[in-house]
Amino acid sequence: MTQTITLRVLQGADRGRVFHNLATPVTIGREEGNLVQLNDERISRFHVKIQEDDGRLVVTDLDSPNGTKVNGQVCSLKILRNGDTIAVGRTVLLVRSQAEGEVGSADELPLLDAAGGSLRSQDECQQHSVLPTLPRGMGPGQSAELRELLDHIHVSLRAIVDDAIVNEKEGKVLIDQRAWDYLLAAQANISAWIRCIEDPQASQT
Repeated sequence: MTQTITLRVLQGADRGRVFHNLATPVTIGREEGNLVQLNDERISRFHVKIQEDDGRLVVTDLDSPNGTKVNGQVCSLKILRNGDTIAVGRTVLLVRSQAEGEVGSADELPLLDAAGGSLRSQDECQQHSVLPTLPRGMGPGQSAELRELLDHIHVSLRAIVDDAIVNEKEGKVLIDQRAWDYLLAAQANISAWIRCIEDPQASQT
């Protein structure tokens, strides 16, 4: 069964770019001719290749001088799983895969139940996984303020991702106390911002 992958750039000069529904094989590098061309001087011309083999995705480093990391671990050849991260040069990419014929999009991320904290069902994920659009018509000052907020959130989440340890055998990701503190602080800040938006006077109390 043919698989497609979606790659989201989490870190690097191309941060925020999304390469949707790419059919394998996929090469990543600096030069034209790559299905994913990145603006990163530390990436080789043809740095890494993702291909399908017997229903599995395999990532192969193409003898790049700076190497490739999957989930923070240096590797030259590795089975790639949905949700893995690939680090090449200064760029980090999030991998989302989907087999042909499956319902939904490879872009979709699992959502948490706001009440119980458990993963929602697939149907609920499909219903609520569309990202809200950014506000339109903002002035330069408002755009700068929003950018500052998003940068703060991004840095906090990056600290968590960088410190995470992936246990592939058990299907778990471990984070240390410092990363957990970052996560709690980010959640607290976002909660405060939401309250201020809903009740502008709350920021004065």
